[in-house]
Amino acid sequence: MLTLLTLLTFTIYLILGWHFCQIRLTGQAAARHFPETILLLAGLCIHGTVVLLPFISSQQLHFGAAESLSLTAWLSLLIYIVGRRYWQLDGLEPPLFAFISCFILLSMLLPAGHLITYVQNTLSRSHFLLAMLAQGLIVNAAAIAILMRFSDRNLHGNNRKILVRTLPSLLTLEQLLFSCVTLGFILLSAALITGVYFSIQHSGLLLTFSHKTIFAFMSWAIFGTLLAGRLLYGWRGRFAANWALAGFILLFLGYIGTRIALEVFIQKG
Repeated sequence: MLTLLTLLTFTIYLILGWHFCQIRLTGQAAARHFPETILLLAGLCIHGTVVLLPFISSQQLHFGAAESLSLTAWLSLLIYIVGRRYWQLDGLEPPLFAFISCFILLSMLLPAGHLITYVQNTLSRSHFLLAMLAQGLIVNAAAIAILMRFSDRNLHGNNRKILVRTLPSLLTLEQLLFSCVTLGFILLSAALITGVYFSIQHSGLLLTFSHKTIFAFMSWAIFGTLLAGRLLYGWRGRFAANWALAGFILLFLGYIGTRIALEVFIQKG
């Protein structure tokens, strides 16, 4: 059932990607807003069912790279749908749906994730969902930071690539970046707090130190510093984008990186 829904979602995203490329990149007539909105909401709801149903069902939870990619793609669409109510995001759609479609395709090609073996209860599932949502938002923040770098080069050079020239303004991308970073930071903070409570319940320890925990706290500190710098010193532009990418890299190392090598390195240290 979920496989068929994923395939349907992928088809919807391909149609939307083709639709937006025709409008944004070839300068054709304006979008037909009603069919476009219906497809966007259909993709969001169907994909949301695929992503969130395993977390709320009573069955054992499986999670891995495929599920993480699918969750990140769904969050990308959610960010776009919400964001375009507040900002002018015209031109973001071609790279957005290329990103989403590639992630969905990879999620279908990769094997299902491994079985989560620790105690399954409301607290553990809440912690896991918060952590994965935070990770997905931070991946999206990193993607926006990369687009900001391209847009910044376009402002300071003579970039004739149509994909770059049709992107939203640098200011809009920056506002979208900080929205993702702020929400990601809040969710990551909640994930760390629930993780502490779960660790106390499960093992009696305040924290179970592993490479995931270390890199998660380092990433949390990076994003906290970025938000504080934005508030106190007005950090923005390329500097803010670089900080966001640094935080993403740390979280990537914690959740997806070469686990065995990292654990050996930490143990030797």
